[in-house]
Amino acid sequence: MVERQAERTDGRVDWLPLAGIVLAVFMLMLDATVVTVALPAMGRDLDGGLGDLQWVVNAYTIAMAAVQLTAGALADRYGRRRLFLLSVTAFAVASLACGLAPTVGVLVAARVTQGLAGAVIFATTLALIGQCYTGAARGTAFAVRGTAAGVAVVLGPVAGGLLTEGLGWRWIFFLNLPVALAAVVIGWIRLPSVEELARGRRIDVRGPVLWAVSLVSLVYALLHAGERGWADPEVLICLTVAAVSLAVFLAVEHRHAHPMLDLSLFGSRRFVGTQIGPFAVQGSVFALFVYFSVYFTDQLGYSVVETGLAFLPVVAPIMVAGAVVGAVLERIPPWLGVGGALGLIGLGLLLMLGITRDTGSAHLVAGMIVAGFGCGVALPALGSLAVDVPPRRIGVAAGVNNTALQLGFALGVAVYGAVLGAFPATAFADGLDHLITLGAAVALAGAATTAALLRRPRAA
Repeated sequence: MVERQAERTDGRVDWLPLAGIVLAVFMLMLDATVVTVALPAMGRDLDGGLGDLQWVVNAYTIAMAAVQLTAGALADRYGRRRLFLLSVTAFAVASLACGLAPTVGVLVAARVTQGLAGAVIFATTLALIGQCYTGAARGTAFAVRGTAAGVAVVLGPVAGGLLTEGLGWRWIFFLNLPVALAAVVIGWIRLPSVEELARGRRIDVRGPVLWAVSLVSLVYALLHAGERGWADPEVLICLTVAAVSLAVFLAVEHRHAHPMLDLSLFGSRRFVGTQIGPFAVQGSVFALFVYFSVYFTDQLGYSVVETGLAFLPVVAPIMVAGAVVGAVLERIPPWLGVGGALGLIGLGLLLMLGITRDTGSAHLVAGMIVAGFGCGVALPALGSLAVDVPPRRIGVAAGVNNTALQLGFALGVAVYGAVLGAFPATAFADGLDHLITLGAAVALAGAATTAALLRRPRAA
């Protein structure tokens, strides 16, 4: 029998498994943004140029996005608890390697390892919550996880600045060691060891390789199109490789007896809507945070700590919404919860329009609050919907959902960077205003699409 509900002997819900899961999620999401403010210090210590240092960030994100689907499929086959414990341990070892790195090359390689381990952590945590909790408890668990992830992304630059100024950039990575140890101990003791697995199937090798090639080629092209132009031969070659690899990947997955990605999942409009939602959340507001950080520091002259504090109007609503949404998540129709939340994000971004070099961060506060509430509702609602599949397919479903999250962020950052590159440096604020308009359009389009898809009955 599969152990699904984490309960104590007195019938109360056991929240200790969630504590281990949240620690791991917070650690890996913090590492996605914590290095951004430490890059200059890394460059000085390791004698690395700007191009080298960009890969300190990109290597982590691309590695995570490239293997999300593989991670979900492996979790279904070999066990979510087992892979969770192994991946958190691997993340800790890679963090130690990052902190001790003598060169930029070693640091980038360690960051790739962090990203690969992080992909497994991200995929297994969604599946483990779906396995451990049901009903209102599941909604609360997803709300807590979503809140932790959102807060970690926003607080990353603040933590990075404080650690870099106080102890040195290497402590950004050393800090992961005690957090990972606590997550492993809790997971070993409290996570359920009885699971329904998809064993006895031939491993799909070509699928993961083709997907990784397609994704890495696409992200690489988008990251360089802004500076080199869309007609650059290398950019065009990468885009072609991405398209061909994706087409072959879909053909392979369609014909494989036990594919990495079960394409039949997309026969459900509900499932499709569940993937569009996280893509729109990350591709709208969270991708814009990268450029808001530049605006605060370069245009307004904020310090690293002041820049982090400027994001509090987003962080606080995410925390508040995350704390209360779990109790009512099961009572709200999915189309209304997700569509309404994305609508709030779009409205919040529209309220930020009109930004100039002189408006300051106060102009953004009202929009940030509204968008923050939208994120606080959307992320847990989408997380709960993502694992609303048969138990043996939870890992794959979670992997698809996490891939949508990572793709939304990576593609959003790349596309916004290409658009912003069309504006001169002196007109950064004008360019950012255009990005806000584009982000609002992404959020509102996502709201309309997900609401329409989630209102319809699931396909047979």
